[in-house]
Amino acid sequence: MEPAALIDQWRRGLRIAHAAHYESAKFYHRMHLVLSLPAVLISALLSTSVFISLQDSSNGQIKILMATLSVMAVVLSSLQAALRFSERSERHKTAAVQLGEIRRELEQQLVFVHLDEAVLERLRKKWDAADRQAPTVPSWIYRQTANQVFASGDSGKK
Repeated sequence: MEPAALIDQWRRGLRIAHAAHYESAKFYHRMHLVLSLPAVLISALLSTSVFISLQDSSNGQIKILMATLSVMAVVLSSLQAALRFSERSERHKTAAVQLGEIRRELEQQLVFVHLDEAVLERLRKKWDAADRQAPTVPSWIYRQTANQVFASGDSGKK
């Protein structure tokens, strides 16, 4: 492979990986909110319902509603703890930052300095280290991001 083709491939790959990790971070943050907000609201409703039921303990519908809300709160809280969407979001955000730094460094080298094998080797090692620490991007997010990069006409060339 020619050095220019390799550099073009790297620029495109870094752009896709950088954007895909940011998209993953946003997705997992939204999923965290989807689970945590209803859990908080249900818990608040449940605590209010307890006071209502103390006043009217003969109403069976309130007891059924409280039991259902209680189960829903436990299920949502358990899912939130098990799936760790907030933690996943932060890990993707960290990976996106690292890959963005590498991409900008490569682009800076392309503009101001002639790239030699030593510079490429250093950038490759940084990219490898970032990849080792990065969580896996869901395939549908990666495909969507790659399609957006290709649709934007980015051939990787500056």
